[in-house]
Amino acid sequence: MTQRAGPPAADVWLATPAAALLFDPSRLGAADRAEWEGLHTARRREDWASSRALLGAVPRSDGHAISLSHSRGFAALARAPRQVAVGIDVEWLATRDFLSMARTAYSPAEADELATIDDQANLRGRFYEAWTLKEAFAKALRLPLADALGQCCFTGADEAGAARVPTTRPWSATVFAPRPQLRLAVVMVGDDTAPVPSVLHTREWPPGHAVAWPVVRRLAGRGSVGAVAC
Repeated sequence: MTQRAGPPAADVWLATPAAALLFDPSRLGAADRAEWEGLHTARRREDWASSRALLGAVPRSDGHAISLSHSRGFAALARAPRQVAVGIDVEWLATRDFLSMARTAYSPAEADELATIDDQANLRGRFYEAWTLKEAFAKALRLPLADALGQCCFTGADEAGAARVPTTRPWSATVFAPRPQLRLAVVMVGDDTAPVPSVLHTREWPPGHAVAWPVVRRLAGRGSVGAVAC
């Protein structure tokens, strides 16, 4: 009897700063070694070491598309079926001039909405929620980040939110809070021959165990969604 295939699945992996201790520079090729030796700050070397250690630890094949990101010693990797475009971004919630940055880089609708938030912790979270989504879409859609910052628009929160993204293909996006000071967004874009995976597994490494991170926001659609003027 032929077994029916399960639903298409994707994986998201988060490496903690401890992953940098498992990085072995002696195994690098010439190009990667030159890049490694060109990193001159402890923070950049820790980020690079964590991401390369994670890249070596996650099983992959020609049947997978991947995307990689890092921040403050954490590294994140998304793995999806080859025909699915995937993008990931992880960001540490550093304090910045959020309103000034939003006026410069975000859509007017997003900047106006952020300006109404008085609570600084909420403002910081909402700013990075949008930023990680935009950067993940930039990777999945192969857009310059500057274009994605302005063309991808996310307003509102939770189920009341709305989004516009520059594609007519089906997509899904999830923002997690793996730690209180981290936001991680993963975006998957399918087409008629490769649907968006309906299952998303989340894991932490080391040692590689399954986890259930808090979900900040889930979005899905085909092209522009909602009535947001971006």
